[in-house]
Amino acid sequence: MDGGLSWNELYRVVTVVATRWNPPSDRRRGRPDTFEVADIALVLWWAAFQEQPVSTAIRNLKRPRYRRAMRLLGHQLPIKVPHASTLSRRPKRLEFWVFLLAVDVAIKTRLRPGCRRLVIDSTPLPVPHVSHDADATWGHHRQRGDRWHTLVSEDRVILASQVEGANVHELTVAPRLVEKAAADGLHPWCVVGDDGYDSEPLHRAVRATLHARLIAPLNDRGGARTMRRTPLRAWLNERWETPRIRQAHRLRPTIERMYSVLKSRRFGLFALPPWVRHLSAVRRCIILKQILYHADLLIQRTPSQHATSA
Repeated sequence: MDGGLSWNELYRVVTVVATRWNPPSDRRRGRPDTFEVADIALVLWWAAFQEQPVSTAIRNLKRPRYRRAMRLLGHQLPIKVPHASTLSRRPKRLEFWVFLLAVDVAIKTRLRPGCRRLVIDSTPLPVPHVSHDADATWGHHRQRGDRWHTLVSEDRVILASQVEGANVHELTVAPRLVEKAAADGLHPWCVVGDDGYDSEPLHRAVRATLHARLIAPLNDRGGARTMRRTPLRAWLNERWETPRIRQAHRLRPTIERMYSVLKSRRFGLFALPPWVRHLSAVRRCIILKQILYHADLLIQRTPSQHATSA
């Protein structure tokens, strides 16, 4: 993946967060850890940034010539490189995920996302039909793999996300994303989705949890349109042609543009890499890519500062 500036910005944020880091109390018996959680995270981020398996990233980072070449290209590299077994074991701890969350929050705080109107959708993360991944399932459009569900701001910042099997329906995951947004203290006016999200229970969840309105085209799902038992859908149906509702619904392509960036060569999420298999590894890969994407957004929105520092 290109973008040395975004990598260096992420490196700076990780360094700042690590200096203030107060790890959760999940210490285990045995010898003290040789490597800090920031050392673990940076090597895994480098592997995701370079689109490499972790074993290849470790081997490269230990080669002096490779490090020299990367530094000539302007990349700041992880100082410590743990063993592969350490990088396999440590991400299973709670502190690793809390650290990733802290880094993501630090970047999103600087991005200052516009949260008045949110957009919700999901995208497939396919694997080949011949893959032996036991966690990969069949989903829509005869695609096998996993599915990434996201809730984003109107300026394409990912506010909540979750990876599930491809056979898990969007309406099952959507209420969890809404709850995460509410737990983060968001107060949007509306949540915009496509017709797959048209559901009275989801309307109620958005109304009760976020005190907002769900704006999604009505989907009769092959039946007759009746509004007697769905008052929130009836409310939307009556006001669908009003300027405020139409303007909000025009935001829906925002999330498609975000997915197109993430599925481009820059981030490589058009399919899961062949070395990322099983749900736990997929979730780790996606959160690493998500934070790299946020660092890239930060660079794009503050180009003058970074041009001056360079």
